[in-house]
Amino acid sequence: MRHFLLAQLSRWETGSAADYQQCHRLYGGSFVTHPQVLDFLHARFDCQPAFYVKRHTDGSPAGAFCSWSGAHLAGDGPITKKLAMEYYSFNKDELILPLHPDLRTFLPIKTKILSNINSKNIYNASVKLNSNRGICIAKGCDKAGFSSATKNSRNRELKHFIKAGGEIVDQSQYSPEELVSLYFELYEKRWQKNHANYNQLVDMISNLRPFFFGHVLLLNHQPCAFQLIMKAESPHWINFDYINGGYDPSFDTFCPGTVVTWLNIQSAYALCESSGKKMRYSFGRPTGDYKNRWCRTESVGRVISF
Repeated sequence: MRHFLLAQLSRWETGSAADYQQCHRLYGGSFVTHPQVLDFLHARFDCQPAFYVKRHTDGSPAGAFCSWSGAHLAGDGPITKKLAMEYYSFNKDELILPLHPDLRTFLPIKTKILSNINSKNIYNASVKLNSNRGICIAKGCDKAGFSSATKNSRNRELKHFIKAGGEIVDQSQYSPEELVSLYFELYEKRWQKNHANYNQLVDMISNLRPFFFGHVLLLNHQPCAFQLIMKAESPHWINFDYINGGYDPSFDTFCPGTVVTWLNIQSAYALCESSGKKMRYSFGRPTGDYKNRWCRTESVGRVISF
């Protein structure tokens, strides 16, 4: 009730799933804030979703958000833990809301992972008061991105892999069960620990297949590297969430982990270029030094409750 009253005071109207879908189509978002992904999660968990919409003076939609359990933004970390969503793999490090770029408003629900894309939209959002939280965004393949030396090195590694008989297969060529099985096998070889969400990941891939992206690398006709990546398109950017991956260390001579990372970024960049959209390729939180090779760190904002 408190958040409903705050929404009314900040002139957010109670909306519908259709209102939210319209705003997402107009202004974009990320994987976890995509209407189809929300529908998928709402069908499996007691999220108690509610939609709110902000309108321009002419009545057209200026933005929307979805709340869960009356007190959390849909997809935010605390509520996903409370709802036991940990076995469903998606980026829990950033939320991109479908807001018009010129919208200025208060957001009546707090979070610590508001995307930098939305930070100027929200009066009660702060980057400085957010304990230096950030997200790693991959560099582009243009002159402003990776250096020429880096691109040359990565391309040499890719050619070396192919010359050795390496194969590149789009993930869409595998059934959900096949893809999850090879991913788990490579994950276990890389990290020396088991995955525990086979059924949930098969469920996601089976029902959200167009959102998955990337390649499987093979040597000697055996999978040797794969990364789990989700893709969500917006009017002006395409969002890629690199969740995790695995590779077979017995093929370290051919750098399969580096090759598959480079190949996926290259492919994502090419897709964005052909679509006339910006690439937004997330490696998640800055938790490893290796991410500095591939990414720049972008701040995420904290929405302060009022």
